[in-house]
Amino acid sequence: KLLLCSYHHSLRVFLLLTSSRDPQNNDQKKDNVPITTRQLEALIRLSQARAKACLRPYVLREDAEDVVELMIESVKQVHTDESGKIDKTRGGAGGKSKKRRIFLEAMINSGKTSFELRDLQIIAEKLSFPISGFKDFIEDLREGGDIMRSNNGSTAIYTLSSF
Repeated sequence: KLLLCSYHHSLRVFLLLTSSRDPQNNDQKKDNVPITTRQLEALIRLSQARAKACLRPYVLREDAEDVVELMIESVKQVHTDESGKIDKTRGGAGGKSKKRRIFLEAMINSGKTSFELRDLQIIAEKLSFPISGFKDFIEDLREGGDIMRSNNGSTAIYTLSSF
């Protein structure tokens, strides 16, 4: 087992960088991205792996700092949209379910009860959801029972299951 005593400071710095210091500051809240337990465990494993790669039986502060830097860049890359703004629905804790909920709310708020695929694509574009994997996303909604699909001739029609 590798000793992990010197990474604690770096992990604390990482948590401070990714969490809001001022709960009243709404600008900071917008840029926060939830960090999961799995990500924190990954920091530990990556710190250990870096130490092993250097043939050391213990983790140095520099191992943890390098791994924290890597994680920060990774989180930024995942959660930053094309315009450079933080988009929490792009990943992290609850990303899929939150994205699903936001999309279904937008369908409800549209005032329509039935949608063609193009209508759903327009909703996704308005929400700045990535188009790649869009059909899979819609299929997941259908398989999850959130929406239903019927055919009107050659056109697929989608409706919310709650209607």
